[in-house]
Amino acid sequence: MIFLPRGNPVRQKVNPARINLPEAMEKLRSVTFTGYLRFDAPRGAGVVLFEDGQLISSVFVSNDEDERLIAYDAIARIFEISIQGSAVLNIFRLSSDVVLGIHALLHGRYLQKGQDLTRFDVRAQLEQIKEDKLTVCLRIYAEEQTALIFYDSGYALGFFHEGKTELEPTADLTTSVARLPGAKLDLVEIHSTDEIVLADLMGSADLGPIWQRTRKLLLEERRQREETSIRAQEQNQEQKRQHTLTIFKTIAGNHIGKFGVAQVEKAFAPVSSDLSPGEIEKFYVDLQKLARLVARQGKITTMIEEMKKQFNNNN
Repeated sequence: MIFLPRGNPVRQKVNPARINLPEAMEKLRSVTFTGYLRFDAPRGAGVVLFEDGQLISSVFVSNDEDERLIAYDAIARIFEISIQGSAVLNIFRLSSDVVLGIHALLHGRYLQKGQDLTRFDVRAQLEQIKEDKLTVCLRIYAEEQTALIFYDSGYALGFFHEGKTELEPTADLTTSVARLPGAKLDLVEIHSTDEIVLADLMGSADLGPIWQRTRKLLLEERRQREETSIRAQEQNQEQKRQHTLTIFKTIAGNHIGKFGVAQVEKAFAPVSSDLSPGEIEKFYVDLQKLARLVARQGKITTMIEEMKKQFNNNN
């Protein structure tokens, strides 16, 4: 899970399956957009960062956090969950300072993770950061709210919380997000923004082929799943047909002997694996005609009634 405060909303709750994402990102590039795109899906969450029109970072993290992808691998996974129709896209505008801070956070290293704030002294942690002159991001989150404080060598650079676009100079986390039920804390070691080397992923490669390759792969996988499903269904139907034939032959053998078994096979031969009502009714009629050669009508009627009862119980 990726916990980030929401900035100034540009678009919310968009279905990215209805969008050509490379084209949409190219438009953001052309208007020198600064902010982030967030994709949430059952498999996980992806974030794409733009700074002054440049796509400077992309990250995808699975919900169980077993999978963490960056750069083009993350973009490919984001394209995948979008094309599958399972993702929700939200776009938020931010200042450059906040975007660079989030970039550092997403590529940072956890020092502490998921600390329960009912058992954690936040004020003491803040003092420790200053004393040890740490360059870190302190993230506190609860429910759907997240707050961040960025530190450079122990000095507080600013505070970022829901709905803002800039770093705020001051805030008291202990009386805001931290007081919400279930609040947790992460401490992430980050690089100073002066040390971050930014690469424009859209400037280095065309995202169109990644999009098309992902679409082609997913369509092929869908075709294979459909073919496998059809084959499995056909096999199940044929097994059901053979099971029905076995039951009918057993009943015929009990009532009119070996001749009856042979006539069941003959009358049942045209019946398809669908076992449609029309085909089964025709089977009963044809079998009665064949059985009259060796059996009385009463015995034939009893046999057919037993067959109908067994067929209805099994279908």
